[in-house]
Amino acid sequence: MMRLSAVSPRSFVFSALCMTLFCTAAGAAPAKTDDDDPNVNARGTGVNRLLETLRYSPDSASESCLHALGEMHKMQKQLDDVEGRDNDSDTNLVRDVLASDMEDVITMCGADAHRLCREKADTDDKLSKLCAGLPGDPADDPG
Repeated sequence: MMRLSAVSPRSFVFSALCMTLFCTAAGAAPAKTDDDDPNVNARGTGVNRLLETLRYSPDSASESCLHALGEMHKMQKQLDDVEGRDNDSDTNLVRDVLASDMEDVITMCGADAHRLCREKADTDDKLSKLCAGLPGDPADDPG
């Protein structure tokens, strides 16, 4: 006979958050790739590749990944708000924080995306193609 176990409220909320983040409006907001700063654009492209891979299996995103994404989206909004102003120092500061937040997303979500690829890419052609577009897996580094 099959035993059913209760799903913890925390697990349920986390799964719901993952689905919301990757399958609705929050997930539809890609990382910025049209900024005046080419470093922000390059990081944004990397973030978007990771997110595209994680959308394949939203439950693969860790809490640290989701938190990093939330912080990045806050900074993107703040950058949009300050770019129209005349104070370049505010814009540069927000841009620097955004670039740092993007690095956090690349680190946190990158680990999740690479783990997903190691575990499931050989079972699905679509996922395999997404995984091929990711930057190198830090787990492959010898040091």
